[in-house]
Amino acid sequence: MIESGTFLDGRAPRNRFTHSALFSAASLSVIASALIIYTLASGTIRFFEYEEATFFEFISGTDWVPNGRNPSFGIWPLLSGTALIAVGSLMISIPLGVAAALHLGEFASPRSRRFLKPIVEVLSGIPSVVHGFFALLVISPFMQRTIDATYFNAASAIIVVAAMILPIIVSISDDAIRAVPREIKEAALGLGATRWEMATKVVLPSARSGIVAAVLLALARAVGETMAVTMAAGSVAALHFDPRLEVQTLTAYIAQVATGDIPPGPATDAGFAVGSALFVLTYSVNILAVGATRKRLGANRGKMASLLFQIKVKLSMILERISGDIEYNLTQSNPFIPTKYDLFRRRKEKVSRFIVASSLFVGLAFLLILLQTILETGLAGIDLQFLTNFPSYRADQAGIGPTIWGSLWLITLTMLFALPAGVGAAVYLTELAPEGVLNQFLRRTLQNLAAVPSIIFGLVGLYVFSRMFGFGLSLLTGSLTLAMMVLPMIVVTTEEALLAVPKSFRDAALGVGATRWQAVRHHVLPNAVPGIATGAILSVARALGETAPILFVASLFSKTAPTGIMDGFLALPIQIFFWTRHPKEAFHDLAASTILVLLMLLLILNFIAIFIRNRAEARRSW
Repeated sequence: MIESGTFLDGRAPRNRFTHSALFSAASLSVIASALIIYTLASGTIRFFEYEEATFFEFISGTDWVPNGRNPSFGIWPLLSGTALIAVGSLMISIPLGVAAALHLGEFASPRSRRFLKPIVEVLSGIPSVVHGFFALLVISPFMQRTIDATYFNAASAIIVVAAMILPIIVSISDDAIRAVPREIKEAALGLGATRWEMATKVVLPSARSGIVAAVLLALARAVGETMAVTMAAGSVAALHFDPRLEVQTLTAYIAQVATGDIPPGPATDAGFAVGSALFVLTYSVNILAVGATRKRLGANRGKMASLLFQIKVKLSMILERISGDIEYNLTQSNPFIPTKYDLFRRRKEKVSRFIVASSLFVGLAFLLILLQTILETGLAGIDLQFLTNFPSYRADQAGIGPTIWGSLWLITLTMLFALPAGVGAAVYLTELAPEGVLNQFLRRTLQNLAAVPSIIFGLVGLYVFSRMFGFGLSLLTGSLTLAMMVLPMIVVTTEEALLAVPKSFRDAALGVGATRWQAVRHHVLPNAVPGIATGAILSVARALGETAPILFVASLFSKTAPTGIMDGFLALPIQIFFWTRHPKEAFHDLAASTILVLLMLLLILNFIAIFIRNRAEARRSW
């Protein structure tokens, strides 16, 4: 008897080659991680070889003065700026995000959920450079007038970073809340709890691990955010926690190195040491988040958990009833007559549910104000001349023609590198890899790679692709850098698409003598194509809106459209960043017009992804 799924009829060499190729694709995450560690380690060692830099001063010093005759490289001012913005943004986004997730998961109707959920997705898809533009032109002047802040201040960065991490908390917390077993909720309601009491005393404690994971992932995102804090918070490294004043974060200093504002020498190489500190910090937070997620997934959801929650709810109800004991006894003869305490509970539920529902409208209001500002500032500047002209030092003649072509070239090359590797890695991990230590190691490497701050990929692009491989400031360098960054996203979305295909498809193919690869190639992959295409388009959208990774490798003096992969390039986010920083207000209007073009391209890509997903779901026969 021949075992199903073995190599038959002389097909073994070809299948072994396919298996090796897919394994190599899955191993690219390990290579990318090794390149990151090598880049940061090499740059950090080179930094500490300078006489001006010592390891002890770096980890304990309280002054960060990288320039001048007596430079000082104490990292604590950068850490304090990072902590101020990260913690401040979490203080805003955690209550709003958890409340919004609770509303979506427990109280929103299916119709309102279909309307509100896309708003969260739209907010998460806005590039960070757009948030930085909004902070610099709208929020910072408002802070100057209201709290007497400086023009560059931490408070503005806190607000926009909170808006950026809010969708992370909402989405993951919503998934955790909806994963709570239905029988636990019904047990609470059956014991007399209101829906609000059920949601707060049963559902939220059950989803606690998932919510903690969401907060930790949001923290990692806040710590690694680059463009918004670079544009809004300023570039003065000072050890204080006053949100009204200017601060500098770890990522902002690395971006300052990328823009050429730091002269060559120890101050430039300090960017690698700061990058190493940033990598260790975000890696540690990501490990904690993965542990919290595993705890949630591995928690006991069986009968014992249901029984414990029923007992907890019943005890809670008894204690609450004792507080209204007098009113309760008066109506004891007819329990259907509501007491004053029951009426109080109902009013409390209405008010609480209104407050929770209102939390979603904070994000909606932020989105509307942002879009209104950009439309009012930039819509009038969009015309054929603007879309076709070259960048210029004169605002009345400047355009984004070569910049548009540079972005299109960049995302096309990025997908040519990342899509085959990502799909191949997902196929191997999901369909062919045996369960074991190696599979777990590859998956963990992908998870860690996804959590690396985008500015770190820029350092790798500069050090490895531009300098070591000699590609220079070219499209090839930029696309390889972005391919490393979007690879985990493609792998994850492809895995979800593959797992959505019923197992019976595989079993039927294996039952008639096909190899495992033939079953995947002819039956699984064709049915997973819509999901793979959706993930690819979303990855393109992310690559199109990224600024930090290509900040090191974009050619600021490239005024013409690229014609080959070794040409220099400009991309739309880079153009927005530098026009926003221009002292003349006319260039700020040009930045707003460029933002509208970028958002329009992102909107088109997202509509295509939604169309493919809806069409695939409508035609699906399982």
